[in-house]
Amino acid sequence: MLGPRARYRRSDANAVGRTARRFAVWKKRAPYGSPLLRQQQGRLDMEAWDIIVLGDGPSALYAAAEAAKGGASTLLMSSSGLGNPGFASLEGLSASIQEMNNRSHREDTIRNGAFLCDQDIVAETTAGAVKHVDLLERRGLNFRRDQQGLPMVRKAPGHAQPRTTDAGSATAIALQQTAEEQCMRHGVIRRGDQLPLTLVHTNQSVDGLIAVDLINGRIIGLQCKALIIADEGFEGAFGNGVVGLGMDMAFRAGLPLRDMEFMTHHPLAIKDTNLFLPTGLLNDGARLHEGSGAPIETDGKSSLEVSQAVSDAVQPVLDARNMGDSAAWWGSLFRLVKQRTGIDMNRQTVPLSPAVGHTIGGLPVDGKGRCVIGTWSRWFTGLFAAGDAACTGLHGAAPLPGNRLLDALTSGASAGQEASSWVKDKKFSTPDSMEAALSDAQGDVSAMMDDDGEGHVARCGTVMSSLHTALASTKNFSEASMTSLLSKLEAISHTAESLHVDQRSLIANTNLLEVLRTQAAVRMVTASVQTGLARKESRGSFIREDFPESDEAYLHHFTVDREGAIDTLALKKGTGGHWVLAPQ
Repeated sequence: MLGPRARYRRSDANAVGRTARRFAVWKKRAPYGSPLLRQQQGRLDMEAWDIIVLGDGPSALYAAAEAAKGGASTLLMSSSGLGNPGFASLEGLSASIQEMNNRSHREDTIRNGAFLCDQDIVAETTAGAVKHVDLLERRGLNFRRDQQGLPMVRKAPGHAQPRTTDAGSATAIALQQTAEEQCMRHGVIRRGDQLPLTLVHTNQSVDGLIAVDLINGRIIGLQCKALIIADEGFEGAFGNGVVGLGMDMAFRAGLPLRDMEFMTHHPLAIKDTNLFLPTGLLNDGARLHEGSGAPIETDGKSSLEVSQAVSDAVQPVLDARNMGDSAAWWGSLFRLVKQRTGIDMNRQTVPLSPAVGHTIGGLPVDGKGRCVIGTWSRWFTGLFAAGDAACTGLHGAAPLPGNRLLDALTSGASAGQEASSWVKDKKFSTPDSMEAALSDAQGDVSAMMDDDGEGHVARCGTVMSSLHTALASTKNFSEASMTSLLSKLEAISHTAESLHVDQRSLIANTNLLEVLRTQAAVRMVTASVQTGLARKESRGSFIREDFPESDEAYLHHFTVDREGAIDTLALKKGTGGHWVLAPQ
């Protein structure tokens, strides 16, 4: 681990000037790429890094590796334990491996996204897909092969050509391992169980963040030149999954969120669990049908139509009993399902209940991963985002199968490269704002622990139960139903903000983690409903009962800020200002 380059003690809280002067001296003599660790004996505990990355999935690991590769001292931190690959690889990776060019891939992406994709991003991302496959193979990920020795590609829903590849149930873990190896190779420091609390900034320019270290039980200030948010989306708000804290932290700091009304359901979610099965099973011979045996037709349907068909079924099940030799590629998945549910997929069918599996909305970013505010020409200086926490513009109103992983790899690498290049000529800000924010955070956490009421665990469960009940009672989206839902969410929000932590020590304080995720879940769902009210049309995965048709007047992105104010962000065309595929 990279060690400290300077240490000093501050005897009283008024020595800010002396602190700043010593910090400036260190910056002049420390070489680019080294971290600064400032350990205070008093109440303040601070560190400094060139780049900090939030998350631990493919996009975060790619971002961190690229940042460190460029010479920046890089810290990767996750709110949970390390090694969780997330859901990005559930549908494999799409690339035009056996096509002359990426034209069909980009056009399929735009059509599937209901023409709300930023077409310059689509063209650039799909053009680099084959390179990602090649790079992953050279780093040790073994994709399945066809008879010609090329990575085997399948035709997933919404694709005009076969172009989705995977490594069976090993896809996620193998991808995670190869990305982790790159981080180790380039000297990335990784820490788990680090909760981001506050994004510290001065006039929308990043100074750093305040975090809770659940390993050592301390609240720390992490000064940085650039921050890359690459953790989760907010799928967990609709079930028992995880809600990313990075996106919520930036939202509370004043950055509007984009396209929050769009989300898709994963068709192969096991009923009454948080287990999602890869859609690659359907390409290997698994079949969907009713419990009675009647088939659920999926041929020629888009991913949205497949999910809807499963949702409309009375008793949908997945039958993976007759997959032949392909079953060997899914052995670890079969074992996991049996361990978690008791279902032997080699002999039994699996009951399904589609659940929200991908929230498309997030932090608005440009092609370099920079978070933009209001217009494409203005960005939150030093703030980047990638993966599920970002809304890159690739997916539009609905993601094409296999593009979620492609987006994670591409956006992560782009953000890491741009951040590394950008910080080289930048200096750290003065520590004044960090010290003030750290002191405030310590007071806020102490207040959360100062509760003489009942334990927070039951109350967290009550808030999430109320949230799920409110969502379940909203059967369709219309002006009246969403307005009613907003009223319910406002009441739930008041309860969520009053949650307290009954665990006094910060060490392994999972109670605090659950409180933060619960509060974030309510805020993210509220933002989603607010942008849904603004979009008076049906497009892609977002359907309004009172506006069943699409409307060209709404061919743009909606953003919402923490106060609920709605704004728009223009749709980007291709290079040169021309449509890659004109809206139809």
